Amino acid sequence: MLKKVDHLLVQDIITSIRESEISRSNFRDYMIELGRFLSYEFADTLEKNSISIKTPLGISEGTIIKDKKNIVVINVLRAAIPLVEGIMKVFTESECGVIGAWREDVEPFKVNLNYLRIPSLDNKIVIVADPMLATGNTMNMILDEIKKLGTPKRLVLLTVISSEEGIKSLFKSHPDIEIYTCALDKEVNKEGYIIPGLGDAGDKCFGVPIKKNRLKN
Repeated sequence: MLKKVDHLLVQDIITSIRESEISRSNFRDYMIELGRFLSYEFADTLEKNSISIKTPLGISEGTIIKDKKNIVVINVLRAAIPLVEGIMKVFTESECGVIGAWREDVEPFKVNLNYLRIPSLDNKIVIVADPMLATGNTMNMILDEIKKLGTPKRLVLLTVISSEEGIKSLFKSHPDIEIYTCALDKEVNKEGYIIPGLGDAGDKCFGVPIKKNRLKN
């Protein structure tokens, strides 16, 4: 399942974060907001229960989200940090796991996974957050790893910009995935970046790391 979030405010933010000269502060703030918008869109698909509650002046019919305590949010370091902050402002009772994964810069864009701290996933709604879905190589490896650790009730990806290539790759390897994205771009260049995209989301959030910061397997 693929859902593009077409809300006018979301598209206004997407336009702003694509700007090459956007400040890190504004970029992070916008990512937090997009995390909230994506979460609101996904929340409409959750199961609900009707209940009666007592108000100070009478009885009212109400609605509660059935699975709001049954959600695990997976933070894909480092670019997803502000996106996850926005998601967890909506799903405040969710658990959170962390995956450290990075893709090499030359073909075949080998993926390295070097950090993993994940709570129990069995029968949970698992939301994976990552701003950019380019080739799909990194996300496919992450989803493979998640499925080794448990059997989620639902497996969801919240992402900001996706390539058509990446979406096709995920659906081929993980047909059960539910993808929510704010923008669909057609092209991935030879360096594995989405075109027009927005560049490297982690670098725009936090600055460009020196190469020796990376720990290889």
